[in-house]
Amino acid sequence: MRTILFPTDFSELADNAFIYAIHLAKSVGAKLKVLHSYMSPVFASIHPGQPEMLGEMYANLESSEYETFRSNTPHLKEIAVREGFPEDQISFLFEEGPVSSVVREITQHEKIHLIVMGTHGQSGFLDRIIGSNTVSVINAVKTPIIAVPPHARFRGISKVLFTTLFRESDRTPLREALIMAKEVGAETTCAHVATQSDLTNLGRQMDQWSTDFDRYDVNFQLLDKIESVEHTITHYILDNNIDMLAVVKRNRGFFDRLFRDSTTHNLTFHTKVPILVYHEE
Repeated sequence: MRTILFPTDFSELADNAFIYAIHLAKSVGAKLKVLHSYMSPVFASIHPGQPEMLGEMYANLESSEYETFRSNTPHLKEIAVREGFPEDQISFLFEEGPVSSVVREITQHEKIHLIVMGTHGQSGFLDRIIGSNTVSVINAVKTPIIAVPPHARFRGISKVLFTTLFRESDRTPLREALIMAKEVGAETTCAHVATQSDLTNLGRQMDQWSTDFDRYDVNFQLLDKIESVEHTITHYILDNNIDMLAVVKRNRGFFDRLFRDSTTHNLTFHTKVPILVYHEE
């Protein structure tokens, strides 16, 4: 059985992503691990002659954070029961440290197949839109991550868009995305944004990939570039009612450009369509 890791700060936005994670876990028959981590501040020793005060301060902080964890977990359990998720398939983790470091440690020592996190959904730069914690986790781990925006609702996943450069390093992420799409009953479009000068060579590559992946339910498509790659992808998502965008993380610049445009259409996309992030092999 697969295992999904869900880091949370117990905020309202995180609760929305939690509901999405629950239904996704149900659809693929996965267990769900809920993680809450906290950062200990560095206290200066104001009273050098009383170092025990520092220990007491750290102990009080941990006690306070644990109380936050303990008081919020019943609320998430209630949501899980309400949404029909089996109680024996959900567990809760409480750890100290930056969320990216804690998540990396967990994924290295436990078999985590997918990470689901909430996003901020604000206009502006990447950290404000996705959230600095989500961005830091994306940069820290190799496990696939789904970033769930604030207005996303799980109504099943029927259409997935996977963007590609037809690089060899995209093959493994595409195969993983197709396996997950099959489990949730979704059809996948694997698309590349092309200019007129690219069409001949890309057409041959697309035909080869279509042959190599003929066992999967996937359509390969070249999209005519409109203004920019990011603009083209956004319009395709909105025009074709895409439920999830799957991308291969190559560099931060792509995410910055994808999210920076604050047009009405792009804000609709930003706040409703989850993004599944894979890492380049």
